[in-house]
Amino acid sequence: MGFELKNVVNTREIYDYMVNLPFPYNYEVEFNTWEKSYLYDVDGEGRTLFSDLTTLGAYLDSKLVGFIQYGRTAFGFDESGEISDKVFYSVIRNFYFDEIQKDVGVKLLNKAVKALSNTTSKIYAFFHYFGMSCYARHGKLFEGFGYIHNLLEQNGFAIEHENVFYSSALSSAKQTAINVKWHDGTLGRQKYCDFILEKDIVGGCEIHFLEQENIAYLRWIFINENMCGKGIGSECMSALKTDLFNKGISKFDTDTALSNKVAQHFYEKNNFLKEGITRSYYKKLQII
Repeated sequence: MGFELKNVVNTREIYDYMVNLPFPYNYEVEFNTWEKSYLYDVDGEGRTLFSDLTTLGAYLDSKLVGFIQYGRTAFGFDESGEISDKVFYSVIRNFYFDEIQKDVGVKLLNKAVKALSNTTSKIYAFFHYFGMSCYARHGKLFEGFGYIHNLLEQNGFAIEHENVFYSSALSSAKQTAINVKWHDGTLGRQKYCDFILEKDIVGGCEIHFLEQENIAYLRWIFINENMCGKGIGSECMSALKTDLFNKGISKFDTDTALSNKVAQHFYEKNNFLKEGITRSYYKKLQII
């Protein structure tokens, strides 16, 4: 019996499918929190991510064997890199199917590409900025899904970004000379902090605090250029981990570009374990 494609009405089916997918940022999350992220998500500053989203499911004997979620973003980035509501992207946000059901993946992808092709010259897949907030908005495709990667490339998608995903378990506090000063949080559960050494700001970072109380995600971290090479960066990281541990965080994740060997060395030196490679994609179209 063949499979059937139809719009997904019961999002619980998608939740039950996704919770079993093997990627390192598939954090344990309650259905209500997940559903809000899947359907009505916001970014770090509380801006609505998508103006419309469609979920198409593939069913075999009434069982969900794959799905694709796609739509149009509510904003984008202008030429200077600033947020603009005059810019939007067509994005395949989530796309998963059973590996043995390649024909399911082909049909789902073709449907989404056709639907998105009418008003755009480029389609993104697994766009890093527009991932789900319950997964810290890490939206890239994990390398463990090589069959999905291959299908995307076979259908004209090229890799846009490749990142290394890292995770660090927090289990203790450590005294350092660095003080962590937090700024007010945002509507999207992001917070910024300064690293203070003897009253001077020597760096800072941005953290995404998930609704799951024990998880935090490092968006970026910097150390003042004149402080590099003095061990201050590791002191700042140690102070940050201690502060997060005291806040109840036990899992601390981040990612960095595959080409950024300096950052990779820094994270690995500071007890982050490499979990694998993640990728985002794009497909150029000819508008006729």
